[in-house]
Amino acid sequence: MRLHKVRVDGQEFFLSEVQEIDDLKELIVAAVRQGGDFVTFHTVGRGPISVLCTPGIPVRIEVVERSEAEVDGWSAAPPSFDIDEVLYRFSDWSD
Repeated sequence: MRLHKVRVDGQEFFLSEVQEIDDLKELIVAAVRQGGDFVTFHTVGRGPISVLCTPGIPVRIEVVERSEAEVDGWSAAPPSFDIDEVLYRFSDWSD
């Protein structure tokens, strides 16, 4: 299954099929050009999310492949993509 994933300031979200990617890109660009604004998009397993997009916050949209079984499970337990949480979990690993 082909999905769009958006990464905003270290957090990643899988976008719902109802989310229009071109419209989202336009909203992000408009928010950045005016100095910052909240942009809302629809995600898989979490519903609508609003994030503050400013000129200093990196945003990346990419296409990824996931199995249907994996995506179906996200309704009950959405994936966590908070980079701070991931770094914390692995911070005690020894080299």
